Amino acid sequence: MIPTARLRLEELTPDHAPRLFHGLSEQALYEFTDDEPPPSLEWLRARYERLATRRSPDGRERWLNWAIRIDGSGEYAGYVQATLREDRTALLGYVLFRQAQGNGYATEAVEAMLDHLAKHEGATEARASVDPANAKSIALLDRLGFRRENGELYVRNLNRA
Repeated sequence: MIPTARLRLEELTPDHAPRLFHGLSEQALYEFTDDEPPPSLEWLRARYERLATRRSPDGRERWLNWAIRIDGSGEYAGYVQATLREDRTALLGYVLFRQAQGNGYATEAVEAMLDHLAKHEGATEARASVDPANAKSIALLDRLGFRRENGELYVRNLNRA
């Protein structure tokens, strides 16, 4: 678990499927991605079982995934994830449920994940690919010190000075 001031990032397990399914079922979350809502709770549970291995099938990438839980209410707000490649580059993803947006939770959760990746996973760089029309995601990455490298790619160095 990764604690923040208002959140807990819980290592994603199949037990999170029923807790996240409803929030992930909203079609509007996928406006800027090629993904679709999970077709069933069973499908989501099976996906989380694969992700819980924390390794790609070929063993070359580490899959790091956390459910975002709001302290106090205990409600879930979405998830953050990183695929850590052999070159120590982390490819990021994040989804914040619509009812949790506008509270700074995404910034807090992604920043905590970046700190964890640098301090505990050996990541030296974080990358995120963002649709140019996704103003909220671009604003989030700007707040967190990412720079636009080319087109839809945003990069942040995680090396500590």
